[in-house]
Amino acid sequence: MKKFIYALVFFFFISSNIVISPCMAESKILKRGFYKVEDLNLSLDTTHTVQNNSFNERIFIFILDSTETPVQSIRLWPQSQKFNLFPLKAGYKIIITGDGELVIS
Repeated sequence: MKKFIYALVFFFFISSNIVISPCMAESKILKRGFYKVEDLNLSLDTTHTVQNNSFNERIFIFILDSTETPVQSIRLWPQSQKFNLFPLKAGYKIIITGDGELVIS
């Protein structure tokens, strides 16, 4: 009877660990340059956050629509908090200036 209880507890423990899986959004680290939303494989029409992880460098980010009209621009100081981007659509372009590292998640 003890073996049955130990086996039951063991299988319950194993099955509970399999069910629990962390769900985290994939973040991308970008440096200075021009990027298309399609090339970055970001999900469209969802809100993304940006953050500057560098210790000394500032970053300026521009988001342009398909007609190259500015949609949003953000200046990120070193070790900045997270800022929300407008929902990205197909054809949008992202321009990053500065020497820091931008994290999009």
